[in-house]
Amino acid sequence: MKRTILIVTLVFKLIVFILGTGMLLAEPGQEAGFISLEENPFYLHRGSYFNRLALRSSRARLWYVYQPADSDPGQKPLLVFFNGGPGSSTSCGLLGTNTGRYTVYKDFDGQEVRVVENPSSWTRLGNLLYIDSRTAGFSYSLTENPGDENRRKAEFEAQNYNSFIDGADFIRVLLRFLAAHPDLQHNRVVIVGESYGGTRSIVMLHILLHYQDYGNGRSIYQDPGLVQEIQNHYRQVFPNYRDQVVPPGVIAEQFSHQVLIQPALTHIYQRQIQAEMLETPGSVIYQLAEETGVPYIPCREKPGSGGNCNSQRIIRNIYDYVRSLDRDLYHFAMPGNALTNFFNSVNDQLVIYDSLCLLTGVDVAGIPELYASVRQEAYKKRLGENSVSLHSLKQATNHPQLELLFLPAPVQSDEDDLTGRFGALSPWDSYCTQSNLDANTAFYYNIATFSGYDVDFTATLRYGVMFLENAAWVETFITNAYYDLVVYTAGLPAALGHHTDLLTDSQPDRTGPVGEARPGQIILNYRPGVIPGSNLTTRVIRFPGYTRSGHAVTLTEPEEILTDVISWLRSTGVSIGTTTNQGGEK
Repeated sequence: MKRTILIVTLVFKLIVFILGTGMLLAEPGQEAGFISLEENPFYLHRGSYFNRLALRSSRARLWYVYQPADSDPGQKPLLVFFNGGPGSSTSCGLLGTNTGRYTVYKDFDGQEVRVVENPSSWTRLGNLLYIDSRTAGFSYSLTENPGDENRRKAEFEAQNYNSFIDGADFIRVLLRFLAAHPDLQHNRVVIVGESYGGTRSIVMLHILLHYQDYGNGRSIYQDPGLVQEIQNHYRQVFPNYRDQVVPPGVIAEQFSHQVLIQPALTHIYQRQIQAEMLETPGSVIYQLAEETGVPYIPCREKPGSGGNCNSQRIIRNIYDYVRSLDRDLYHFAMPGNALTNFFNSVNDQLVIYDSLCLLTGVDVAGIPELYASVRQEAYKKRLGENSVSLHSLKQATNHPQLELLFLPAPVQSDEDDLTGRFGALSPWDSYCTQSNLDANTAFYYNIATFSGYDVDFTATLRYGVMFLENAAWVETFITNAYYDLVVYTAGLPAALGHHTDLLTDSQPDRTGPVGEARPGQIILNYRPGVIPGSNLTTRVIRFPGYTRSGHAVTLTEPEEILTDVISWLRSTGVSIGTTTNQGGEK
């Protein structure tokens, strides 16, 4: 009798544990849920105490999905996935496009959509961690009395939406995830960012590599609380440096690799080179004109232009031409809005309970923070149901970076299935937000940018410099997709070469490495002594070409990019094992 009671008790405790953690018996070890962020004070400054902007980020619950490696997860790297926007959902992006164990399949001809097993799952090479940014995907923010529209408006400001606090959010989530999973805490970390996610990767890695500068006044962004959290992590991972500043060369033994899918890295130079290359006769635009029989008229030949065409006007002219052909800017071989419609289809699947459970590998009914009853302070939208007004303002004011949103159009999904499970939400909240245009606009129109603080990633060279400083320590893989006109990566080698303060030159190598099915590299030649603590002179970035892909490479060539990443990781010394031991020993 006692044995029967004991068995029943243990089974009950197991069920409670499974429901409480959102884990599914069919896929042991998989997780989905939220990591809470408290209010965090920080400030931006311009070299003086009297030129500072003190801010405090708001409380938030950031959604994550974790899928362990197919074998030996404790000995495999952790790959951290996120999409861009800013304001785009990782759940609707990389999670739904051939990276996890399940993916969304769409028949573009018959329009059939369903969740299927993914033969190109990245769990073959490591553990996968997906994160949605503030108020995107399933993540949501918190404030007292969110029903007050003025209070919600005040939340969409610099304290929550700039590239530095955005990167800091992701570092906090990552470090807290690692602290909660001690079997992974010492493992190698690979950042996988798409589109604007390239900028987020820049910020994350730069803070992690040079963390002391973000608390001692040397960086424009100062966040002492984050610095302490990073230091606490390094005390565990690098105990030989317990009472010292950990050098970037040691830190890069854990935060060692980045995979950037069609990334925004040095925006101003990328746009400048893009305009020059696409406007040149023989470019893909002229090839498209020959294919369709519709002539392309260069910007300077347009009536009324007066020959006065800067890069922004040239790109707008190109985009107008491509749209007139009903082609997709993200994949110009596809019909207009093809990629947007696919992301809409993923969003539609995510708000179906059974599909969400399949994609995450978790019975999401066991995740308390999904229920309406605990979301009285939650919000995602600035103006309730009509939350595109800031986007309209951006159009009305002809914002110079309007064309580089990295955002599909907003979608209104039927959430009745989740509402039936978790309860009806307030009008300013939603279960899944594919693209939050309110959040996107807040990155450009906020008190920091209006006050002259140099944090707008579209209007400063700061992030390109940070990328090159990171690349000196971190192995880098960048996709080069033929059909993408939003991030035109063919121009990336030349764009990076414009940073002559750090580089003597940046050269494309279309033949190396030898033996690869999709060759391609970028050779960065650094000026002597520009990277403190390093004698580096040359760095090679893997830069494979994808001839069938546009912006979403994992959607159109999933097995190809996975094969390339596995080969690259092995070539850079990753044994798919634990990265650090005592103070940086491999």
